[in-house]
Amino acid sequence: MDSNLKLNLSAKSEQIVQDKDTAKALGSGRAEVFATPRMIALMENAAYTAVQPVLAKGRSTVGTAINAKHLAATPVGIKVWAKATLCEIDRKKLTFTIEAHDETELIGTAVHERFIIDEQKFADKANTKAK
Repeated sequence: MDSNLKLNLSAKSEQIVQDKDTAKALGSGRAEVFATPRMIALMENAAYTAVQPVLAKGRSTVGTAINAKHLAATPVGIKVWAKATLCEIDRKKLTFTIEAHDETELIGTAVHERFIIDEQKFADKANTKAK
């Protein structure tokens, strides 16, 4: 176990919504607003960023589950951010609560699970599928 992991570690990821981030551009809808898949990616990045600096060398995390709600639309050109907070540690399973906002309001919430992995073992196992 990575001994530097502790509850309430948190991080924030942010970006300006661009045309490439819209539901229309991603094919997840026709609206030219911040797409749900992009919001989820922003949320996952915040969770990853919260714990990566304290993990041992050669270890990382991968997302395994997310229960997200996209609550409000955000147009192109507006800043969005997600803040993830580590709320539970169960051996290698990490659980985060996440809120996403734009410059006006709360736009999303999530509970997200990530697992700590050994990067080399994980890559080796995944690469066996390519043979």
